[in-house]
Amino acid sequence: MPPIAIDDATLLAAWDRASPLARPWRELTLLAAAGESVEVLARLPVGERDRRLLELRSAWLGDRVDGETICPECDERLELTLSASAIGCPAIESALESSVEHGEYRVRFRLATSADLVESGSGPNAASVLLALCVLEAARGHQQLDADALPAEMRAAVVSRMSALDPQADVRLALDCPACGHRWDAELDVAGYVLAEIDTHAARLLREVHGLARAYGWSEAEILALSPRRRRQYLELAWS
Repeated sequence: MPPIAIDDATLLAAWDRASPLARPWRELTLLAAAGESVEVLARLPVGERDRRLLELRSAWLGDRVDGETICPECDERLELTLSASAIGCPAIESALESSVEHGEYRVRFRLATSADLVESGSGPNAASVLLALCVLEAARGHQQLDADALPAEMRAAVVSRMSALDPQADVRLALDCPACGHRWDAELDVAGYVLAEIDTHAARLLREVHGLARAYGWSEAEILALSPRRRRQYLELAWS
């Protein structure tokens, strides 16, 4: 899917629809602003969903990604500046399947989707349920098996192969602390980060609408039709 520019009015409407929802429906509803249905998007591999979210986020807010984290060794607060394009991975096929052979065992599987995450839940057995949903066929020699009958090493091999095929689903940042020199890999929840940024951007848009509506009596549609630069200039004039 090529990147698509979304105007502020469309973004705010999508944010309004998405805000009351639980994840992953919230990020899927935001992504649906680009034109595809939530039902179709829910069947994308998780990494492909997040790759599209990053593209849409860049169209809204630009390529620069700012954040912060805490060093797990000395509790130093670290400020991070990255680029969305550097975090993004290449697109993958929506219906990608693969297989793994390990000793006598053979497993054919597909990549996990948002719909699978919903079905697997968040309980103590969520990882096992998720893997079972993604396993299309499992066998030991000529004997067909259920996914939960696979030995631990075979399950680990399948999970490793899934991660290799869909790296965007498990983004990790190699970090080092300038204060103590500690180095570690930090997991980046791409969808969660995009949701937080859109919340912040939507709150800023609402403040601009509120300020200009009070100052000039314009409607929300009239205000959002203005460019961000013109909105800021009118606000400066209203507050001067």
